[in-house]
Amino acid sequence: MPMRKVLMIVGVLFTAWVFAQSYVDISIGGKFIMRLRAGYGNMSVEERARIVEARLAKLLGAHLTAEQITLKEVRKNQEYAIYVRGQLLITVTTADAEAAKMSVKQLAEHWLTQLRQTLPPMSAQPPA
Repeated sequence: MPMRKVLMIVGVLFTAWVFAQSYVDISIGGKFIMRLRAGYGNMSVEERARIVEARLAKLLGAHLTAEQITLKEVRKNQEYAIYVRGQLLITVTTADAEAAKMSVKQLAEHWLTQLRQTLPPMSAQPPA
């Protein structure tokens, strides 16, 4: 097999692997929070994850309750926003939902449930 063809096949396989791995897991204090698979606006998925992680880090020691983590429909069946004490944490978009193979509402409710289970116990701990 000519070297050019081998390099082309390797390139295609590598590209497929990169796209298959194009997500960022968001964790705080070693606890999994959510998996982001899409950027937002002009942000890459990595930039978006850093912003969400920074917002979450500010909540440590805040003594949250599950009721303080809320979901609001922003655009009918296209966008939802998750708030913590009235402050935006993340917007759930159609790109997020398509990448997760769910509807926007299903993904938003999934993330909301995950956050309500994970954040209150974590937020009771003062930051180290």
